[in-house]
Amino acid sequence: MGLSRSIFFIGLFLALSACMDARAQGKLAQGWNIELGASAHVAAYVGDIGHKGSYGVFSDTQWNLVQMGGGLSARAEQSGKRIGINFDVRRIRIQGADSMSNKVVAFVRNLHFKNEMTEWALSADYPLLRLGGQWGGFTMMHSLRANAGLALVHHAPMAQVDRDNTCYDLLIEMGYTSPGEWHDLRSMRTEGDAYAEYIATVPLGLSWTMSIDNGSGRPWHFTLNGLWRWTWTDRLDDIHDLYANPWEMTPLGLALTTQSNPDDLPPCAEPPSLSTFQFQQGLDIERQPVRGNAETRDMYFTIGFKVARSLTPSRTETFHKKRFRGPRVVNKR
Repeated sequence: MGLSRSIFFIGLFLALSACMDARAQGKLAQGWNIELGASAHVAAYVGDIGHKGSYGVFSDTQWNLVQMGGGLSARAEQSGKRIGINFDVRRIRIQGADSMSNKVVAFVRNLHFKNEMTEWALSADYPLLRLGGQWGGFTMMHSLRANAGLALVHHAPMAQVDRDNTCYDLLIEMGYTSPGEWHDLRSMRTEGDAYAEYIATVPLGLSWTMSIDNGSGRPWHFTLNGLWRWTWTDRLDDIHDLYANPWEMTPLGLALTTQSNPDDLPPCAEPPSLSTFQFQQGLDIERQPVRGNAETRDMYFTIGFKVARSLTPSRTETFHKKRFRGPRVVNKR
């Protein structure tokens, strides 16, 4: 998702907030503080495509391929309570390419993907640290919060036929593809298996929120957050197990399942043999060359910024720490 679409989300939020009159706010939910917001983020994944690093998953991530996304959110917190309930809808895009890996074996495999996902998340947040004070005519609150929840994700991995593929021109001539065209990998069954387009994930992370109230009782909230998604699938990149029988696929499926070719071999003394990156006739299925690591699961994460505003008035009271003075809102974000 481009930056312009993220800006559109923020503009939509501001328009919705402006349309909420006092009567609607009073009827919304007595005893609850309600917020509506919009967010922008960058997203990346950790899976079968990546770098060889010494510092865990973050050194394996291809940071040059992080993608922009955006979303809308709503948050509710009961007056006097610490736990907040969040509902978020996000558009998330992840991407990976063996051609940008620092691993020789992955470079020769030459697979790639992009996955444009829609995520519906329900989560709770709990304050680990809260600070507040007065700055001129503004009441300011800061909070560090832990976040955890469940999410439903629709995902659709896609790939292109490599231009150096020996069948590239023939596939174009036969109408299977066109220059720059992305293809749905799930329908290709590149490893001979079917898998679900909807998956469940567990978002876990931390957020830092600065809330500012100018005396209206409806503060603005500015949040920086990082969320890790634990999944139960190894199919976000469409790479999981062994090379499948290409004769059970369409010509396009064959081109997408095996992208290794002589023109993409790395300039090293002894590059791996191309035969280890394709289906071997005569070998049993369980002895076929490995295409991906079936022992791992794909994960992804987002680092984002959210702007939200309270739609319901919040009463103010004094903050009791000596180094902070002045009124504060009960909605302690």
